[in-house]
Amino acid sequence: MSIHSGIKSGVIALTLIVGSFGVAQAGCVSKSAKATSYSENSAKWFAMETMVQSVSWGLWPGWVATGVVDGYSVKSEKYKCKPGSDGVTCISWAKFCTK
Repeated sequence: MSIHSGIKSGVIALTLIVGSFGVAQAGCVSKSAKATSYSENSAKWFAMETMVQSVSWGLWPGWVATGVVDGYSVKSEKYKCKPGSDGVTCISWAKFCTK
């Protein structure tokens, strides 16, 4: 096997791996946000609100009213919160996948 054919095979294999990853992730978007508020629960709420808005502003009114992100499932929702002089700051992560 020549170096040229080995490189070509590697590029083809990498293309297949990247291509299949894209297909597996189709319809999902990962978001993160940071919010500070007077309590941990409030900071988490504001962080989720920011993530919902970043997916689509059109989702925001329904989420505020019901707590449900219409048309999406929310996966791997995580928060890291720390108290500070301004209240509690939470950083959030979640994956939003179309249903």
